[in-house]
Amino acid sequence: MKYLCFIFFSFLTIACNRQEKIDLSRLNLDEPIENVIDFKDRNALEVNTVEYPFCFLIEGKNLGKFIFDGIDLKGHKVFFQVNAERLKTDSITKFGGGHFAMQGFKDKTELSKILTEYKADDVIYGFRLEMKTPDLKKEILKKLEIRYGKGTKNPNTDHGLYWNVKKENKYVFYAPDYDRLIVLNSSDLSKKCYWDSMNGLIDFGGCDNEAYTKDLTKNRTDPKDIKNKPVLKIDKNWNINDLNLGTSTEADFLKSATSKNFERVITSDPNGVLQEVMHENKYNNFYFYFIAGKNGENDLKSNLLKGYSINDFDGVEVSFENQLKKGMKGEDVLKVIDKKDLIGDIELKYSNTIEIKNPAYKINLIFDDNKLFSSMYVLKKE
Repeated sequence: MKYLCFIFFSFLTIACNRQEKIDLSRLNLDEPIENVIDFKDRNALEVNTVEYPFCFLIEGKNLGKFIFDGIDLKGHKVFFQVNAERLKTDSITKFGGGHFAMQGFKDKTELSKILTEYKADDVIYGFRLEMKTPDLKKEILKKLEIRYGKGTKNPNTDHGLYWNVKKENKYVFYAPDYDRLIVLNSSDLSKKCYWDSMNGLIDFGGCDNEAYTKDLTKNRTDPKDIKNKPVLKIDKNWNINDLNLGTSTEADFLKSATSKNFERVITSDPNGVLQEVMHENKYNNFYFYFIAGKNGENDLKSNLLKGYSINDFDGVEVSFENQLKKGMKGEDVLKVIDKKDLIGDIELKYSNTIEIKNPAYKINLIFDDNKLFSSMYVLKKE
């Protein structure tokens, strides 16, 4: 009898453990955030312009909590997507390469505060699954084909496929070239277009890319409506308005006239480890970054200026001591900066960025769709 009781108890324990797992394949993708995360985990809301810039991603530790149609996903990252209206601006994509910002939260109150600040929903609308191994990619693809049939070839990648599952209101993007499976609730998304950096632009039929991009970036402030633009002067050593890289402190910045209309933001990773001290001016689209000193981020006299980014020259009045000018063509930049001091696709045939060689700082000049100098950033190298 005791033996039977032990078996029954063991069965209940196993059953309870199984019930705790969330099957990503069965989600409607309109579930409340708190239903798919565990506040005991170290969670963070993340802006990630490499993954997808126009929403929040929720990242937490995956300790075997998730499965996909019976496949155990332990050890593979899962990111949930959350709509955030304030992130629908192209300024964050102009950072160049990749921009990451994390805000950790420990409970529902902290989560709600961040969601309110960014006018974000309290429900998810998709997930992004990391597929690190060839075996997992094969298993996932097999499950997708059993469920949805053969996918449509993604013309932008070598092995990518996608499904427009209208009966479930889902878009499914299998992107093995980038180790990702992306599944989205399509109810509130464009029915004609989709874009992210893992899939490129997908045309579901009749896609107007210009109109689609305009909708994605609908919260951008029109440059002609920006008033009282800050005046920025950048010297030949890339210091800005007499704030010196590597020596000026956060306290120096706050004393300067340049600090007007900035908000201080502390970012940390899911483990609560400090990542960055930042001052952001979202209206004029430029930012200052500081390295926390030995006494922590609250010792303003020890936090040193790490760098800055000006994400849209139309939001400021900027001048350069080295004769660079807003709106210059790439070929004209070569008349100001010697070709031997530049890195990368100097002729801008395949990219929109020119990097300037510097032993201490990463300096990127960024060009718009018309190949005109439109933004930049300078950051101390790690």
